[in-house]
Amino acid sequence: MIEQYLCSQNSVFVKDMETGEILVSHNTDVIFPSASVIKLFILSYYQGKEDIILPVTRKDMVGTSIISELKLKEVSLKEALTLMIASSDNTATNLLIKQAGMEEINAHIKEIGCESTVLGRKMMDFKAREEGRDNYTSLKDCYTVMERLSRFPEMMEILKKQKCTERIGRYIFGSTTLYLKCGDLADVYNDVGIIITPQGRKMFAGVLAHNYDKNQAKRLCGKTGLLACGSTRPVI
Repeated sequence: MIEQYLCSQNSVFVKDMETGEILVSHNTDVIFPSASVIKLFILSYYQGKEDIILPVTRKDMVGTSIISELKLKEVSLKEALTLMIASSDNTATNLLIKQAGMEEINAHIKEIGCESTVLGRKMMDFKAREEGRDNYTSLKDCYTVMERLSRFPEMMEILKKQKCTERIGRYIFGSTTLYLKCGDLADVYNDVGIIITPQGRKMFAGVLAHNYDKNQAKRLCGKTGLLACGSTRPVI
């Protein structure tokens, strides 16, 4: 179903999380720019942390953010985590990075066994990206962090709120539960997550793409989702 899409510019991984069966594994160890998929690792860092209030200053506010749109002056930790995942809120993400510090988050990433992932910049810091400081991950690490998050119902509830379902969930409609996190930049198109199929199988599905045609990437994501569901037709 997806063989014709596989190349050096993308990575695809589909695995049954209960049986360990791997349906496809392509470039899973290769490091790609993460874009907003890095937010999964920030979410993992905050698992079990006490809910506190985070003040928001004008300087904290960046684009692609509900916090910025509503000019909120404070948010709870839980609100920030939910907004970071559900709407990929960049102000929320930067507040969470500011609260913990990059070193602490990167230390957590290594502690959970993710050697290919690094948080190298805040969201919307394109100057840092031009200077070579970016956020990176691999699908092997994405599987590791999603497997960890899947053990905590409160984390899964947050992931379930993700609004973007037009990638791995592109051809999936109803009767399937999706826990996803996408990410994209001008040259990046990613989506990773867990699918609970209509038959009750718990599947990991992930696609990372860099310098790859976005229309092709959309189809690759959608067909990867179908593969995880064991289907070649829309899942209704």
